[in-house]
Amino acid sequence: MNGIVGMATVALYPALLYVGVPPIIANVTITVGLLFSDFSAVLSSRREFKRVVPETIKFSTLITAGAIVGAIVLLFSSSKSFKEITPVVILLSGILMMIPKKDNTHKSISKIVLIISAIATLLVGVYVGYFGAGAGILMTAVLSISNDYEYAENNAVRNVSALCAHIVTVIIFIFTMKIEWLIVPLIAIGLFVGGYLGPIIVRYVPSKVMRYVVSIFAIVVALILGYQAFF
Repeated sequence: MNGIVGMATVALYPALLYVGVPPIIANVTITVGLLFSDFSAVLSSRREFKRVVPETIKFSTLITAGAIVGAIVLLFSSSKSFKEITPVVILLSGILMMIPKKDNTHKSISKIVLIISAIATLLVGVYVGYFGAGAGILMTAVLSISNDYEYAENNAVRNVSALCAHIVTVIIFIFTMKIEWLIVPLIAIGLFVGGYLGPIIVRYVPSKVMRYVVSIFAIVVALILGYQAFF
């Protein structure tokens, strides 16, 4: 899931909550594990990455800057507020993924759209540093309105950007937050293998199929987490 659309946290977060890990600690621990998935996904996306280097540099810079801000915000968040906001964002991400992508082929992207997409990218980066569940969908949505690349190419941009953002947030978390280090190796192995397979799957599976399957999964998880948080 992380290599395809960047939604590993949607599955891992409720899993860690189920075994008793507190919400914020679960999020921070998952972020450390995601480094392994990001790294293998980038390795597997080398073919597409070569065609989108300028876009990757621009997008990664904005995402990483926002992620630093988001990580700092997380330091001052309570578990209760964190637990209540996450299902809402996951639900919105799932719904957003359902919206068909407009065909921008051979159409120029206006400067206004580029400015809006840059601001949106920065805000998504803040969310990546704060929590990140469903952030892959948000990143993909922003990329789809700011360029005319194919899904696989935008996926490569997203993988590199996620790696950069997670590196800086993990550095911050290591010195400021509690991390369940015994859990990290357990999720890191699966994430590394899955992260490498994700971009390969993207090349062969129709993007519409992936989009709807992941969207439905995200909505179901959001409803479950929402029930646990509010009832």
